[in-house]
Amino acid sequence: MHSRLPHFRWLAGLLVALAAGMGAADADAQDVDDPGSPVSTDDTPRRRVAVLILAAGGGVDPSMADGLSELLVGALAVQGGVTIVGKEEFQAQLGQGDEGTLDCISSLACLGRVGVQLDVVEVVAGTLAHRDERWVFNLNRVDVRTGEIVGRVFREVEGDLGAVADALNAAIPELYAPAPEPEPPVPPAPLEPAPGALVLSTPVDGAEVAIEGALVGRTEHGGLRHELPAGAVSVRVAARGFHVWTREVRVLEGRELTLAVDLEEAWEESVHPLVWIGGGVAVASLAAAITLGVLSQQQLDVTDTQRANGDVLRADLVAFYDARGREAIAADVLFGLAGGAAITAVVSLFFPERRRAARAVALVPAPNGLLLEGSF
Repeated sequence: MHSRLPHFRWLAGLLVALAAGMGAADADAQDVDDPGSPVSTDDTPRRRVAVLILAAGGGVDPSMADGLSELLVGALAVQGGVTIVGKEEFQAQLGQGDEGTLDCISSLACLGRVGVQLDVVEVVAGTLAHRDERWVFNLNRVDVRTGEIVGRVFREVEGDLGAVADALNAAIPELYAPAPEPEPPVPPAPLEPAPGALVLSTPVDGAEVAIEGALVGRTEHGGLRHELPAGAVSVRVAARGFHVWTREVRVLEGRELTLAVDLEEAWEESVHPLVWIGGGVAVASLAAAITLGVLSQQQLDVTDTQRANGDVLRADLVAFYDARGREAIAADVLFGLAGGAAITAVVSLFFPERRRAARAVALVPAPNGLLLEGSF
């Protein structure tokens, strides 16, 4: 296999010589066509490129890697506008042999540093290895200005070095192929606004909670949590036996709004019992006094008639008038009682009786268990 190396090196040298000869022939032809014209010079700046391929592993003779380097240099020289910096200059600037150079070409930082020192725009560096009856070469094209790999080639080739040379020639266009255009970024999907949350805290269980007039639930275990879109809303909390609680609030996107709902107990007013008692006593006393007065007057009329006829004894007459006097006193007392009761009833109208409004029956926690609370 190594017997092909001299032929391989000769072939690479021939390519370089052929490229140089073609350039010289063109210049000579131009001079012949127009002897009086000055020699043409190309003012286009030439790119300085460092090229080196190193042997990696014990199965490759360094001269084989040098041969591939010469082939690569020849292919780049044919393109024109290139000044090649070889392995010798690279290692001289680095101050290392093949082993140190291998370490350097595996580091972008080292390649960039040496490339700047050599005043090259890019470095084409790679390795050649032989394992499992196959040749393996790897090339990286590094832009010294950006420190990025702008071209990469990796090949595994079966056969002799001639097959490797053919594969290297075929890989050079890939090494200099333009980078694919990045795909345009996909615009992110519009995010839906995150809902807010309304948290109501109240010790009253079973209270109805309405938002924007729609019932959303009942409080239990000390409150209620409800998610809703962000914005201004009206909240209404109502429970039997309590005054209605209302608020206008604003819920923020993705935030919780906590409200402490302090429900005030509702009181019911009714006519005070003294109104009915006083009224009843007044009516009864007045009726009794009037009845007693009417009966007393009738007895007095009968007695006067009997006395005119001489049918009543003096002692009976005295006893009769004593009884009428007591009846008059009783009537006066009844009239007074009726007046007092009437006054009490009228005054009580201005002081109605207040008591808690009826509540819904519910089980509430108590120190020793559960307590049934509410009104039946």
